[in-house]
Amino acid sequence: MKSINTNTMSNRIFIGIATVLLAWNTQAQEVLALDQAIAASLEHNHNLKISELSSQQAANAATMGNAGMLPNIVATAGANVSQQNSNLEFATGQTQDVEGAQSMSQNMSLGISQTLFAGGRIQRSYALLKTAEQSASLAEQQAMETTIAMVWSQYTGLALLQRSVVTAQQVLLFSAQRYERAMLTNSLGGSNTTERLSAEVDLNRDSINLLEVQAQYQLAKNSFATYIGWENSDFIVDESGITDAINATDLPDDLLANLRENNSALLLAQTSVNAAGLQEKLQQSTLFPTIAAQASYGLNQSQAEAGFLTASQQQGLNAGISLQYNLFSGFQSKTQRQNAALEVLKAQEQLDLVSETLENTLANAMDVFNNAIKIAAIETKNMEVAERRLMRMSELHALGKASSLELREAQIAWLNANNGMYRAQFQAVNAKITVLALVGSLGR
Repeated sequence: MKSINTNTMSNRIFIGIATVLLAWNTQAQEVLALDQAIAASLEHNHNLKISELSSQQAANAATMGNAGMLPNIVATAGANVSQQNSNLEFATGQTQDVEGAQSMSQNMSLGISQTLFAGGRIQRSYALLKTAEQSASLAEQQAMETTIAMVWSQYTGLALLQRSVVTAQQVLLFSAQRYERAMLTNSLGGSNTTERLSAEVDLNRDSINLLEVQAQYQLAKNSFATYIGWENSDFIVDESGITDAINATDLPDDLLANLRENNSALLLAQTSVNAAGLQEKLQQSTLFPTIAAQASYGLNQSQAEAGFLTASQQQGLNAGISLQYNLFSGFQSKTQRQNAALEVLKAQEQLDLVSETLENTLANAMDVFNNAIKIAAIETKNMEVAERRLMRMSELHALGKASSLELREAQIAWLNANNGMYRAQFQAVNAKITVLALVGSLGR
């Protein structure tokens, strides 16, 4: 009898511990909000940083000077000193022998050149640079949207795992209460040993399940913290946003119009078409001559201890206009123009393909989202029914009007209903994330 009392007491202690565990998720750790997680990820994500740097590079390159619109100004200066033995004979018949004769020269110049006409090449080069800047900016936007979608999806999965821990704790609590009743009843001679052993087996199984879910949850937290660049994994996530996310009220009214206006992949494809068109016009500019103007101001001085001219100085302004025209390049220019025209057609075909693919993906994503909402609603009702059944069966079991097998079946049914609801909610949120990403509503 003493042994039985000890076991009963130990299980009562276990129930107390389980009850404390139920409050662990909301009291022991700080809450990491979704917007905090997104902000941290945007700050620390390496792929996004690479995209940002590429965008900065493109912006730096998109200047008028880089396109050749501004003049080139070059300043030069030099000096030279030499010493050598000189033996000279002049046309007059005179000779001059100087040992160690020194000579010195200096020169300075300032020159400016400017292309006046190049068949539109300069303007189109500048337009190409601005298009490249736009493409880099869109690529950065796309990387940001991808990051936000990943964080949101992982955050939702973590929130549902967090719920799963609580559910597993509640299941364990039910099993502990059942085991305590079996021990008490058995000590009073009201039940057999088989019932007690069955309750103990279920208690052990649920304990293992809780440990496994907790381990899975902790691993997920560690991975998530690493992904977003969070310093530690001692946090919980906010579960309240899951229910809010499972609805279509905050979606844009005209999804297709928003996709065409805001989808980064589609806009990138459009910039490729624009760039191909500019490249074609750039190749056409080779059919025209290049006219440039140059001007320079120079100063040259020299001194020598030997020779006919011992000192000189020249300074002045030079200016002129040059024309350059490629008469024949082995048909290279013609081939480049033809390929540029073909590249325009390729880019347009790629744009059409991307547009058709994205529109079809959007239609499918909305179907998945709407279906996921319906499934989530049904699974939620199923969970509520399973919960009421479990509560009722627990009451009946305490009164001796329901068997342990019936209670266990109700317990398992409730656990499965919860897991089914979590899976449906996760699918619904992910489907919504997909829709929002397609219509360009993430990160804007």
